[in-house]
Parts: sequence; structure tokens; C-alpha cells
Amino acid sequence: MRGSYLGPAFSDDETETFLRSVGAVYERLPTDELIDRTAHVLAAEKIVGWLQGRMEFGPRALGSRSILANPTDPTTKDTLNAKIKHREAFRPFAPSTLVEAASTYFDFGSPYGDPDSPFMLLTARVRPDKQHLLPAITHLDGTARVQTVERAQNPLYYTLIEEFGKLTGVPVLVNTSFNVHGEPIVCTPEQAYNSFAHTDMDYLVMGDALISASAKRKLGRYPGTSRVHTGAEVVV
Repeated sequence: MRGSYLGPAFSDDETETFLRSVGAVYERLPTDELIDRTAHVLAAEKIVGWLQGRMEFGPRALGSRSILANPTDPTTKDTLNAKIKHREAFRPFAPSTLVEAASTYFDFGSPYGDPDSPFMLLTARVRPDKQHLLPAITHLDGTARVQTVERAQNPLYYTLIEEFGKLTGVPVLVNTSFNVHGEPIVCTPEQAYNSFAHTDMDYLVMGDALISASAKRKLGRYPGTSRVHTGAEVVV
């Protein structure tokens, strides 16, 4: 088993139909431009909601229903916890990296060579000479829970990390699940847009659509839940 992308998917046209129904302002971009724009905003230390392809099956967001950020920014962890995830300040975040680059940044401690970690279930030590480059994902004990990404497994996410690496010199992204504390991971474009609209994420990328924070419209309720989100508060 090389991947866990077994859940529902939504076409670009389905996503656009939803965005039109709520009067959202968005751009539909060719894949190359979408990747380039997203990599540049991540390099500029913006936070991006990312919904692509089939949803992950299992306990981790693996680049289909993810919130992505720049791991080289020392303020990223605090921003994600306080303004987006709404959870305790000590909670850490995990990295996604290209499988070919993993051993450059992480030491899994295996005498047989570094294993792949496609499901973000293995902990590795961030190499001491790389920890200053990755403050957002390095735990206090110098470790990180790593996801390695193969091109064949998730080509779009792989290419995004690759392009981010070309811009920053570090082919690693912060990857946390696309939800706020106490809510399940989003599945549909509607759920993703609601989460984006009620948090301080800077951009949302769904399929070929790019939406900026300046175009947010709060819709009031999270579909399928009893919670109403107002700004940073969760009111039951």
C-alpha cells in the first residue's frame, strides 16, 4: 500500500458550482500557474488551505485535505495554533518533504537506510545542522513526525513541495489537517470554504480554484455540525 487517498473527490466544475452559489470571488488557473502562485505565497509566509483529489483515509492529512505553511518561519507554529487551529500553544506540527530529500533533513535512525514514511506515522530526528532551517516543525526534543511524498503517489502535492524548495532552498512544508480544534477534517469544498472563511488562513486552493483572504464571505454555519463559528470563537 503506497497511499491512502481512498475518500471522496470533487471535480473542478463541482467546486466552481459551489463557489458561484455563495458568490465567492476566485480564479481558475492552469496547473502550472496554480502551483507557481501557491508556492510563492507559501514562500512569502502565508497560510494556505489545500483541498485536492480524493480525501485521505486514516488519522493524518497527507496533502489532500491539508493546511500548508512555511516551515522556515519561526512564527508559523504560533500563528497556526492561535489564529487558525485554535488549540494549545505547545501543540507541534509535522513536515511533508520529498522522499528524495528526506535523508538530507531527517535521520530515522535506521542502520538499513532511511525508510519511507508516506503515512506520517514515523518520528525522525531533525538533523542538527538543519534544525535552524525548520523551526516550525522541530519539536523541543529535536524530532519531527515526517511525511515523505513520492511523485507517483501524489504528483500535484509533490510538485508544490518541489517548487517551494526551488524558491526557498528547503523542499519541506508544514502540513497539518484542514480543520479547527474540535472539528473533523473537512471533506467537501463547502466545508473547506467555511473553515477558510472563519479562520485567518490567507489563501484557499481547491482543485484549480484560488481564493484569497480578501475575497472571503462568511457563510455562518459549518455544514453538518451544530456549531456556529464567529471569528476566532466557537459557539455551541
